Amino acid sequence: MAIATRGVCAALMAFVLTVFAASDARAVVDLANGWGPSALETSKLPDYCQRFFLERKLPPNCDGVHHLCAGKVLMLRLTDFSIPKQERQRILGHAKSEVEYMFGRQNASCTYLGQAREAQRQLRTFEALLR
Repeated sequence: MAIATRGVCAALMAFVLTVFAASDARAVVDLANGWGPSALETSKLPDYCQRFFLERKLPPNCDGVHHLCAGKVLMLRLTDFSIPKQERQRILGHAKSEVEYMFGRQNASCTYLGQAREAQRQLRTFEALLR
């Protein structure tokens, strides 16, 4: 019994050390920066954005689509009501800038312009909700 208890304690200690090692208390995440999504956020993104964040692969003929992806990360954060309204307003400003960037760099044959226009519409809705 004592050996089994030691094994459980050792496993628990290893888990606790792993959690503390992975969470640096000094690290501060800028929620208005969409370039470093969490694994959960990445999993909620469209396939082309997942490929960008996981493999750094961009679709052909779509200059700026990676900015759309960063904007989509920020849009996910806008739905997190645990984030104070003032911070979500700041995130909204950055999300709008990221999505708009795509229209300044886009190629007419980019197949993701429709998604960018849809993101613009969604951002207008967030804008109204966060007034």
